[in-house]
Amino acid sequence: MGGLAVADVVAEARRVLGEMLLILAHHYQRDEIVDVADFRGDSLELSRRAAASAARWIVFCGVHFMAETAAVLAREGQRVLIPREDAGCFLAHTIDYPSLVELWRALSGIMDPDREVLPVAYVNTTADVKAFVGEKGGACCTSSSAEAVLRWAFSQRPRVLFVPDQYLGRNTARRLGIPDDDIAVWDPRFPDLDRERFARARLILWRGTCNVHVRFLPEDVERVRRERPGVRVVVHPECRPEVVELADEVGSTSYIIRTVSASPPGSAWAVGTEERLVARLNKENPDKEVFSLAEVPPFCSYMSLTRPGDLAAILEGLLRGEERNVVEVPPEIRDPARAALERMLEITSA
Repeated sequence: MGGLAVADVVAEARRVLGEMLLILAHHYQRDEIVDVADFRGDSLELSRRAAASAARWIVFCGVHFMAETAAVLAREGQRVLIPREDAGCFLAHTIDYPSLVELWRALSGIMDPDREVLPVAYVNTTADVKAFVGEKGGACCTSSSAEAVLRWAFSQRPRVLFVPDQYLGRNTARRLGIPDDDIAVWDPRFPDLDRERFARARLILWRGTCNVHVRFLPEDVERVRRERPGVRVVVHPECRPEVVELADEVGSTSYIIRTVSASPPGSAWAVGTEERLVARLNKENPDKEVFSLAEVPPFCSYMSLTRPGDLAAILEGLLRGEERNVVEVPPEIRDPARAALERMLEITSA
């Protein structure tokens, strides 16, 4: 089958494997991948859809932490495969389990973190980071559920540790009315604590950022408003707080899609998120003008790694009875990580 186009390989795999196969694509994937997927969406949305499906083989076209999350939530017998094992995430790579343990140890020198601090992990983290949070009684969150989860966390303990996206944490804190003076930022590269600042902090942020969303600047908002009067600006909450403050709308990837799609014909939107999604929104909304907020639109290099040939190789392997690039999470990590994810679902469904 080596000479077949990816669409032909997908069609053959679906014919042979039927409902046992599910192909998922994150919004930031290449169009060639999105076009042949069964579903596209955000990472947690896709993982939950996979766990609820009858599929045995879940091919997750995204980055590694997303496939891990799918494996954590998967039912017995489901197998998660990823076309590119080297598809990482800049934000997820800013934190690891040993660094998190080091922070907890440092905090123990000025407080009792096990009694005073509740950790919250953004879903853009590896399974072992989620497991640490789950073991400590904390929860995961998405960009759309961050506010609800932080409210819950503060109802449980006087302080919250939010990892790893400092801007999502700070933007959420501002919506909750938490002043900057009550926030401390931990930088794992310089682990010496400012004891006085951390001792009074209600919210502790990890110094992590998304290398796509951090590239949008206040000057970009000022420029598009000057160049295109009447334009609306919508950005992701992983953007810098100075950008979020200037935007008309702020929300998750799904929120951005809904907001732009539901806007009146003739609307003009400057969008602060990954360029593949922005370009797709422009294509799917021909009655509107949709473009990147940045002069040089940012792409996610890790999302770009997955090519049609990578997806085809995984499917060809399944057709030969081979499972390639299986993402497995050992029980000692999977169980507490699942607990952190399930707490989030309980909070948001309450």
